[in-house]
Amino acid sequence: MSHLQDRYNKLITPETKKRASLWGGTEKQEEKVHLVSSVANIVLEQAVIERASDIHFEPAKEGLRIRYRIDGILHIVLNIEEPVASLIIRRLKIMAGMQLDAVATQISQDGRFKQRMGASEYDFRLSSFPTVLGEKVVIRILNSNFSDYDLGKLGIDDKSLVRIRRMLQLKNGLLLVCGPTGSGKTTTLYSLLKEINTTSINVVTLEDPVEYQIDGMNQCDIKAKSKFLFADGLKAVLRQDPDIILVGEIRDGETAEIASRAAITGHLVFSSIHANSTIGTIVRLVNMGLEPYLVSYALVGVVAQRLVRRICPQCRTSYQLTPDQADMWHRYFEGWQSPLAKENANIHYVGAVEGEKTSTVTLFKGEGCEYCQMTGYVGRIGLYEILTFTEELRQAVLQGKATTELKQICIRSGMVPLAIDAMKKAQEGWTTLEEIVPILIEPN
Repeated sequence: MSHLQDRYNKLITPETKKRASLWGGTEKQEEKVHLVSSVANIVLEQAVIERASDIHFEPAKEGLRIRYRIDGILHIVLNIEEPVASLIIRRLKIMAGMQLDAVATQISQDGRFKQRMGASEYDFRLSSFPTVLGEKVVIRILNSNFSDYDLGKLGIDDKSLVRIRRMLQLKNGLLLVCGPTGSGKTTTLYSLLKEINTTSINVVTLEDPVEYQIDGMNQCDIKAKSKFLFADGLKAVLRQDPDIILVGEIRDGETAEIASRAAITGHLVFSSIHANSTIGTIVRLVNMGLEPYLVSYALVGVVAQRLVRRICPQCRTSYQLTPDQADMWHRYFEGWQSPLAKENANIHYVGAVEGEKTSTVTLFKGEGCEYCQMTGYVGRIGLYEILTFTEELRQAVLQGKATTELKQICIRSGMVPLAIDAMKKAQEGWTTLEEIVPILIEPN
């Protein structure tokens, strides 16, 4: 039984259910509101306690199923029967200021509300969606405490961290963070801003929506349904004497071009973009219609990232791969590092010493304990690929060189491929082989 189920059973007793089935008159309205509010509160509270990033309220044939997304994985935590099921959805929509009429249940709506829990204030962002069984509601949970964002605690290795901090010292240029949805791009962007935000500079952000309200920054909430889009916002921002501009996401060629031109005319611009790798980001910008010269001279760096689950520190244990698995591990490592194979034989294999292959590979996993609720994982850690532009890379982009050549140039200049970072973190005991396999087998 989940902790939430246990709390729910103590709140909704057989006697409460019996009374609830008879509700309908105004004489019980106050008691009904109190009960439903209590159910909503324990669902939200337990989600925060269990570090959930999202709560799914999913209509079923006999009520409502609630799932928490914890460390990227959905877990069923509670099933609610009628009439509480329909009342809880209504209560959440009221809290978020959403419409309640019959017509509104047939369309998608967005809303949000803030609530303090313990020492922190949380922002709960709601999205409703009509299904054949009723309204589904998903709540994204955001911690409003900006002090929690720390560039040094994201999982970036020391050498790559130095490379990023050098880029942050530049007065102009475009720094992009790329990765799929849910890979932590926003967290990285806010950590970058926190690293350099001072009273002596003017920081202006364009976000859709503003996820965290930060003192000292001028934040603009771009409404997707309005006529004021990222491209329009960027044109306006350039007249606001900015030092640093954050564009939530580059979605089209016009936004990409304005951001790039802002970057080469004296502004440091941060943004995110949907691409799978650092080299893929360059290709994506060119495919959006940007001229190679604009890409090569505006872009100063790219951070590609993924999130993987972190092994529980309480039940972590080591094990060795079989000889066949170890051999395959070495082959993967060598394949990803192949551009440097002829130049530096000492880095062919993880753990290699003086160029000698290691015959065994030690990895780690979580056995499962009460601390991690028998999952073997607690929290997540980032995997990173950091590209910094060099003159050689700029010339290669201008000349339209193939992606394989661009990658070789980047690795020669010190870039650690995403797959290599993943394998190193697995050998260092941060995550498991199962978590990094998708990164190892995705298209190069």
